[in-house]
Amino acid sequence: MAFMGKMKIEKIDRKKDLSDEDTIDINLLVIDNKIKRFSINYRTLINDKWRQVYRVDNYHGYSHEMKFWRSPKQIMIYDKNEWQIKMLFNFYSNEVLENYHKYKQYFEIALKKGRIKW
Repeated sequence: MAFMGKMKIEKIDRKKDLSDEDTIDINLLVIDNKIKRFSINYRTLINDKWRQVYRVDNYHGYSHEMKFWRSPKQIMIYDKNEWQIKMLFNFYSNEVLENYHKYKQYFEIALKKGRIKW
């Protein structure tokens, strides 16, 4: 009979300030040193209010994005279904770091055109 040790479960919550107006919130559920769940939220300060602009996560058992300049609806990530969760996390972390300026512009344009109200 094999010995079953305790699982090591870690919840990690981090905030990374990109500027005075831009922040990424990262949440991880790590079990036995492997990422099992993640979320990446990009928020920005517009007109004295913090607004959620972009989110990607797998907390519902599937991977999806939310591009709030378009709508609050989930956009399923089908093309990366075979990827390991760590690969997804690394890919989207880099994606947000490289593109958050664009995401903010898209959000501001949507606000000005009245497509979203927050």
